[in-house]
Amino acid sequence: MAIAARTRLRAVRPRGWWRYGVALAYVTFVLAPFLYMAVVALQSDSGAGSGDLLPTHPQFDNFARIWQTVDLGLYLRNSLIVATSTGAISSLLALGAAYVIARFRFPLRNVFRISLLATQTVPGIMLLLPLFVIYIIIQHSIQVRIVGTYWGLVLTYMTFALPFAIWLLSVYVKSLPVELEEQAIVDGANRFQVIRHVTLPLAIPGIVVTFVFSFLLAWNDILFASVLTSPETKTLGPGLQYYVSESFSIPYWNLLMAASLVVAVPAMILFLVVQRYIVAGLAAGSLKG
Repeated sequence: MAIAARTRLRAVRPRGWWRYGVALAYVTFVLAPFLYMAVVALQSDSGAGSGDLLPTHPQFDNFARIWQTVDLGLYLRNSLIVATSTGAISSLLALGAAYVIARFRFPLRNVFRISLLATQTVPGIMLLLPLFVIYIIIQHSIQVRIVGTYWGLVLTYMTFALPFAIWLLSVYVKSLPVELEEQAIVDGANRFQVIRHVTLPLAIPGIVVTFVFSFLLAWNDILFASVLTSPETKTLGPGLQYYVSESFSIPYWNLLMAASLVVAVPAMILFLVVQRYIVAGLAAGSLKG
C-alpha cells in the first residue's frame, strides 16, 4: 500500500508543476516593466539610453532630483485632489442611481442598464474636442471657468466613470437581501433612511470597487489632462512629460522612470488597503449578475 501511495504521489507531482510554471511566467510578465523602470531609474543622465541590463554605478540620488527638476509635488497634489474627488462623487451618485435600478421597475430598465455598458465602448479621443468646445461655449455664455480648473477635470472624468459605476453598483445592490429593507420600512423607516442605515453599510464592498475604478481612471489619465488643465492644475499624466521635453538639453529618461515608480506608490497603497473589499464586491456582484 505504501508503494502504491508513493507511485500515485510521483504521478501527481509532475502534472502539478505546470501550474507553478504558469504562475511564475505571469509574475515575471507583470513585474518585468517595473524591474526595467527601476534599472533605468538608477542610470546616469547619459547612460539612461544605453540599454544596459544593470546600472554600473547606481544613481540613487535620482529619486531626490525628480522633485527638483520639475514641480512633481504640485502634480502629485493635483492628481490626488482630482482623483479622490472623482472617486467620491461618482460613488455617491452611482449608489443612488443603482438603488433605483435594482429596487424599482420602470419601462426600458434593462435597455438603460445595457446602454450604461455601451457608453464604455466610445473612445475618449472622440469626445475630447466636443467636450472642449462645449466647455468654451459655457465659459463665454455664463462666465464660469471650466477649462483649467479642478472641477472641470472632475466633471469630465465622471462622464466616463459614472456609467460603469452605476451598472456595477446596481448589480451589487440587487444581490443584497431585500427582506432587510422591507423590515426597516415596516419598522417605520422611510426610503432615505433605508438607504442610509441598511443599504449603504451592506454595499460598502461595491462602493469601494467603484471608488477605486473611478480613482484610477482619473489618476492614470493623460489625454484630457493634457488639454483641460492649466500650469496650476496640471496633473501627473502630462506633468511627467516634462522630464523628456525640449525644455532640457537632454531627455531625462532616468528621472522619468524614477518619478513613474514614485507616483505608482499611492495607487498601489490604495489597492492593498481595500483589496479585501474589492474581492468581496466583485465576487458578490458576479454571482448575482
